[in-house]
Amino acid sequence: MSSSNLFIRSSGNRALEINKPYGVDFHITKEGSDWLWAMFSVFGCLAIVYVAIFLFTEVRSQQTKPITRYALAAPLLISIFEFFAYYLYASNLGWTGIEAEFGHLHVDPRITDEKHGVRQIFYQKYVVWVLSWPCLLFLQELTGLSLSQESMDNFSAMELIHSLLVQIVGTEYWVVSLLIGALIKTTYKWGPWVFGAVIMLAVQFLQCKRLFVTFKIRGMTMGVVALSMIIVWLYFICWGLSEGGNKIQPDSEAVFYGVLDFCMFVVYPAYLLFIVNQYGHMPSLHMPHRNHKDEESDLQDEAKSVE
Repeated sequence: MSSSNLFIRSSGNRALEINKPYGVDFHITKEGSDWLWAMFSVFGCLAIVYVAIFLFTEVRSQQTKPITRYALAAPLLISIFEFFAYYLYASNLGWTGIEAEFGHLHVDPRITDEKHGVRQIFYQKYVVWVLSWPCLLFLQELTGLSLSQESMDNFSAMELIHSLLVQIVGTEYWVVSLLIGALIKTTYKWGPWVFGAVIMLAVQFLQCKRLFVTFKIRGMTMGVVALSMIIVWLYFICWGLSEGGNKIQPDSEAVFYGVLDFCMFVVYPAYLLFIVNQYGHMPSLHMPHRNHKDEESDLQDEAKSVE
């Protein structure tokens, strides 16, 4: 065999040859891995672009809007986190085998003796979502705050912390709920799915109130934010068709999640960063002050306790 033929034969995607999916009936194939490597490349290129912009803003800090420097941190971290996630995903790493509840999919020959077969569950993507979503929520909140048509005197730092804390904890809750549900093989896996969906409803109610009522976001940005909230529910649908219902193959699952991640972690952060840079202004937050009546009441209580 010539050296050129040997090179051609040894090149290409060999992830599933090296990291073989042992002990599972339904797993990603070379085609699915190829798609995941493509997503890996997208986030890799994006990370390089954001790093270059970040370095530029640090060097030319006097010529850069301060709000842009703060907003840039979120898409930069997201791209780095997702870059790492898709490296593991495409390399067929960070997974475990869980017996499927439903037998919608069939494979021949069957590898395991389980009734409905064992499905490959990639838990690594949930771990990275736990890191990525808080960054996106921070950027979304910062965008709304910087575009607000209200006077900055109406907003306090504690209000911002409170809003972000509730949104981040609620979002982490539904991500972890889907992870736990995916690792359960019985029909009880749908319990965490329901819990996560209910919490997501509460989080989005808060987001709508915060962005559309308090900050009064309007126009195209309002439409983009609303669309992002709809896309979030597609994660629940994808879970129901894949890890939950075993209705679609792991390759289709990878494509589904990949498209959603592209929308939420590539397009959406880039749009928010552009809007903040073009139209946003640096907010001036304050700490909440106690009013005069509260102070008088405290003084009276202290006087009574002394007596």
